[in-house]
Amino acid sequence: MLPSTLLGVLFSFAGLALLGSVAAFAYFTADLPSPQDLARDALAQSTRVYDRTGEHLLYQFEEERREVVTYGEIPQVLVDATVAAEDKSFWTNPGVDIVGIGRAIFADLTHSGSGQGGASTITQQLVKQRIVGAEVSLQRKIREAILAVEVTRTYSKQQILELYFNQIYYGNQAYGVKAAAETYFGKSDLTKLTLAESALLAGLPQAPSLLDPTKAENADRAKERRAYVLDQMVDNGAISRAEADVAADEPITVAGKQSTSITAPHFVFQVRNQLAAILGGDESAVTRGGYKVTTSLDMRLQQTAEQQVKDAVERLHRSNVWNAALVSMDTRTGEILAYVGSVDYYNRDDPRVQGQFDVAGIGVRQPGSAFKLFNYLTALKKGATAATVVIDARTDFGGKASPTGLSPSACGYCPENADLQYHGPITMRQAIRESRNVPAVRFLAEYSGVEDTIQTAHDLGITTPIDPTTVGLSLTLGSKEVKLVDMANSYGTVANLGVHVAPTYIMKVEDSKGNIVWEHKDYEQTRVVDAGTAYVMVDMLKDTTTHSPIFTSFTNIGRPAGLKTGTTDNLKDVYAVGFTPTLVTGVWMGNSNGELMSSRDFSSAIGPGQLWRDYMREIFSGFPSTDWQRPSNVVTAKVVVAPGDFGGYGSGLLPSGLAPFATGEIFVKGTQPVKVDDWFVQGCPTATGTTNVAMKIQDVRAPTTWQRYTDQWVRDAIAGLRTYGRYSWNLVPPDPCPSPSPTPSPSPTQRGGPPTLPPGRSPTPFPTPTRGRP
Repeated sequence: MLPSTLLGVLFSFAGLALLGSVAAFAYFTADLPSPQDLARDALAQSTRVYDRTGEHLLYQFEEERREVVTYGEIPQVLVDATVAAEDKSFWTNPGVDIVGIGRAIFADLTHSGSGQGGASTITQQLVKQRIVGAEVSLQRKIREAILAVEVTRTYSKQQILELYFNQIYYGNQAYGVKAAAETYFGKSDLTKLTLAESALLAGLPQAPSLLDPTKAENADRAKERRAYVLDQMVDNGAISRAEADVAADEPITVAGKQSTSITAPHFVFQVRNQLAAILGGDESAVTRGGYKVTTSLDMRLQQTAEQQVKDAVERLHRSNVWNAALVSMDTRTGEILAYVGSVDYYNRDDPRVQGQFDVAGIGVRQPGSAFKLFNYLTALKKGATAATVVIDARTDFGGKASPTGLSPSACGYCPENADLQYHGPITMRQAIRESRNVPAVRFLAEYSGVEDTIQTAHDLGITTPIDPTTVGLSLTLGSKEVKLVDMANSYGTVANLGVHVAPTYIMKVEDSKGNIVWEHKDYEQTRVVDAGTAYVMVDMLKDTTTHSPIFTSFTNIGRPAGLKTGTTDNLKDVYAVGFTPTLVTGVWMGNSNGELMSSRDFSSAIGPGQLWRDYMREIFSGFPSTDWQRPSNVVTAKVVVAPGDFGGYGSGLLPSGLAPFATGEIFVKGTQPVKVDDWFVQGCPTATGTTNVAMKIQDVRAPTTWQRYTDQWVRDAIAGLRTYGRYSWNLVPPDPCPSPSPTPSPSPTQRGGPPTLPPGRSPTPFPTPTRGRP
């Protein structure tokens, strides 16, 4: 029996130890996180981006490649393998393994450990990953153990395993067991895993890099680790020795490493931008949210676009063309169906390409004459018509002209046509078809106005800011840089007969549980142009793709379509934007470093125009042709205009008995002309002489100071200059003087003989007086 004094000392030491333990416990748990934190923060999951069918995976946005599974989706063999590999007493321990800790300490002290096991339980590993972090310190280890016990009291063993299987890293950017099964074995259904595959996966978390079975140098280590896991499964009674031996002898066969390539890369990054906006601007939600994004991309159109762009650019290397972009959009819904931001996304080295830069959606380029659409549409809205005539004559718009207004050295802003010729009276329709620059500037100055044209551009879909004080009248010739996707959207608004729909790259967004977060339906549709006005614009743009007795278009695609091309000065950028009733496609060509293209055998029509034609023909092959339905407020009237191969003829007014020709034109009801043609003035033989028929050319909206330019053009035309010989029969007084009776006029060739064309020009048949538009 111990003396009382000794007992007192022992009790004192025991009391002090107890007090010390309580104090130590209080110290380590003072600011300990709650075990509820284990499941509070959602795991980062991959956001998967698919085409419009939901079948083709385009890309995954992710911080960690992960797809969460439930415990019920995990096969028992994988559970048994993981428990055997990482925590043999998992089902019975309180969150920590005291025996395992002692064994680990002994192995460390004696250096006798096999290195195949550790002291941390599955619960401790989970706590370290999710709550306390991986700091190497005794304090962290103690806190981890305390929390592991608390977690085991809070959650069931099945819940802990489910969290573990979704949290743990298996190597090769695979977080969670489902990502690992897909990465290493190409299996998205975990129940398809074999015993050998399950054992291999269970062994990887210990050292994912060293055990990576996709690397040849790791083959032996991976096989040894798999054998260890199988042995532990035998010890636990999960499998028999015979089953283990068979599995251990299986060769390790893994799938190829998961590809990091992107399908339609520039499109995918536009999807990312729109998705972030849908999610409230939260960029982290895109890479952590585990969303399924069904996009608007049509794989057939996308593959066709990519191939056509590549082929066209290679064909045009001779003209120093090295890059191109293409956008196709549904005119009715705004859905982007094909999107090529550059000829080769992976070409980073060539400064002319700079493949990763998205010219279609980020780059701003001058559209050239393709911008004329906004000018002409504004003029139509303000009272002009397809038959409105302006004078294509050399004009100084800058106010610095000499007294005659014709001296080049004294010219302010004097735009020129591409052919360096001037064509006299020309209708809007013919100015558009022939892409005449001077008439476009005249329409802007006389009808549209710079500010109103800018507003039209913004209404239709142009998003880049445009300062009217810096662009002036050059606006209509495409002096302001814009985005290709905006130009496609704007032309699509016209093709949609004036109803604007914002572009979208996304059809539907679902969260990780399959709930619909956002869907492209009930989208905003805004009428920005009267349907009749838009129809007239469409009809004029159809001229550039339509074969007729007067002219032949090589951009014909075998169905009703409209098109406008554009070229900048010195061939820095070339454009083509065209549409059918259901689809609009915009094309840009050039060099990303601004290097000029060669004019040898090259133009906007040959470059982007031909690419547009070839692409549209291919994607519409086999589909029925559709046309626009004519709005009820569009009417037809005959006017003094005869479309020709080079320029126009006549006043655009109602025909009189003296008019040598007339043709049908469409108008928005109420805008058709009411004035009878007075450009042809007749006189008859009298006692004192004869007054012959002559042509009185005037532009009714032009400033009176511009009449001198018209008069000079008339003098040049009578002299046979800059007319292609077209006007010799109506500007020179005919002989004899015709009868004043309002009988049908003779054909142009009867009136003054056949026109004389410049050398190299083929004769073009002149229309008869009764010819009308279809």
